Amino acid sequence: MPATTSIKLPDALKASIAKVAAFEGKTAHALMVDTLQTAMEDALTRQQFYADADASYRETVRSNAVFGAAEVKAYVMARVKGGKPGRPQARPLDATKPMSPAHD
Repeated sequence: MPATTSIKLPDALKASIAKVAAFEGKTAHALMVDTLQTAMEDALTRQQFYADADASYRETVRSNAVFGAAEVKAYVMARVKGGKPGRPQARPLDATKPMSPAHD
């Protein structure tokens, strides 16, 4: 069974919710539940994105291998055009050098 929660809303926000809900043919309650659900899904997606990025960063540091952006771009573009180019070769990460940009 759903739990009941109360929330104090500023008058202006409450009025906006009522206006938007009416426009969308929903009750204020339904609009707030839908909005909270969407916000939570977005937050969980963002958290997963950050966790995936952190794991990728840690794997890069562990393996000490990176790929040059220009080489990866050339490889992908050649594949898109139907070619069979050799895969780019990983190289050691050198934190003292900036990486070359992927776009020309």
